[in-house]
Amino acid sequence: MGSRNASRRLKPGVEATEREWTRETRTPGKEHKVSLLNEFQASAALIRQWTGHDPAIAQREQEIQMLERLVWDAIYALQKAGQDKEASRLRRALGQ
Repeated sequence: MGSRNASRRLKPGVEATEREWTRETRTPGKEHKVSLLNEFQASAALIRQWTGHDPAIAQREQEIQMLERLVWDAIYALQKAGQDKEASRLRRALGQ
């Protein structure tokens, strides 16, 4: 939970810096910041990925969670049907 809170604090700062530097690169005499902005944007993209703010990663994470729920539903259905051996096999496959 701590890392999630940290990522919520980190993202607004990254986005604010990115907006500010983008604005500054349009200001006469501040053209030198273009190269800094380019480097920063690459870093910002990594930060978004690492903190789970990349839309593609977030969608993939949702799909993984959905599949895990389906497997757990299958485990419970197998147990209810008396197929404890198969239920145990799936549970082990999930690392449980």
